[in-house]
Amino acid sequence: MKRDYISEIDRIGTQLADLRTALAGQAGDAAESAATYIVPTARQFAWQFQKESYGLGKAAQRNPSAATGAIVGVMLLGAAVAWLLTASGRERDE
Repeated sequence: MKRDYISEIDRIGTQLADLRTALAGQAGDAAESAATYIVPTARQFAWQFQKESYGLGKAAQRNPSAATGAIVGVMLLGAAVAWLLTASGRERDE
């Protein structure tokens, strides 16, 4: 009877390890897919920002409070993204 439990626990442990490996593979595929989408979008954004930066500078001179609000908003958005990436990294380590 005792041997049956031990073999059953070993079998469940093996299945959990296989499941963990499969889920890690799926997470890696999802990250690669997201990167494939994000990189061209980020390049396009950088190109557009570079193209329109002079107009943005003039608009910031005319409306300093709106420019300050936009900068604070971008900083908060960046902090939120960094927090999400850090939280997902911690989950992966555990």
